[in-house]
Amino acid sequence: MSSPWLRSRDYFVQYALIGSDVDGSHINLASLVDPRRGIPTAASRIHGISEEDVRGAGSFETHVSAISELIEDAVIVGHNISNFDWRFLELECMRAGVETPIPRAIVDTYSLARKLRIPGRRTLGVLCARYDISIGRAHSADADAGASLLLLWSMMHSHPAEFRGDIDDLQDMLSNRGGSSSRLGPGMQDLEPVAGTNGRLRLSDDGVVIAFGKHKGRTLSELEKLDSRYVDWLLSPSSPIPSKIVSEFVRNQRE
Repeated sequence: MSSPWLRSRDYFVQYALIGSDVDGSHINLASLVDPRRGIPTAASRIHGISEEDVRGAGSFETHVSAISELIEDAVIVGHNISNFDWRFLELECMRAGVETPIPRAIVDTYSLARKLRIPGRRTLGVLCARYDISIGRAHSADADAGASLLLLWSMMHSHPAEFRGDIDDLQDMLSNRGGSSSRLGPGMQDLEPVAGTNGRLRLSDDGVVIAFGKHKGRTLSELEKLDSRYVDWLLSPSSPIPSKIVSEFVRNQRE
């Protein structure tokens, strides 16, 4: 889900809901919205939508039924959606005199990037560039919505250990109800320790898992992509794990 706005006094000018339904069918609902008031020049410079563009597109009241039908009991994904898009949706629903739809869950890729400690700036553009995702028309609702979905898929692919649980576990992690991402899937103590490491390395279905320090919960294969210097440290004499053990696992996964 995505929609381009600037301030709390702004109104919808565009929205997009892109994804798939429970039966696997594609969802692609996108439209301009006539806010029935002038669109600030500063806003137009960002999202590229003018007053002429939205003329005849219908007010939010004419779109809210279709929007609510798709959002109700669905898993909604968006970038910074919790602090931005969702609050505007609530405001628009209040103005229209209708109840805000209740989704099954909200997955905010901005919050997720923070939880996963992905380094650098966490704007949608920067994160998409990190994962080689092309946004195309940045700040347009449909492009941003599609990019957010691809970003979530990319983060799940690069951090599989954090996505072992179900959607409720993920919600707990993002809302801080579960404390940390270690709640997802089997607990660290449930994983078999690697002999000779004092439990600092453990075995999971995804590979060898780090069970201590700042990268606790990550696999060695993830670390080689995300923080190769940390792997070098694990292979060094200063590592708390015998370098021979680490070296064997690293060599095996590279073969």
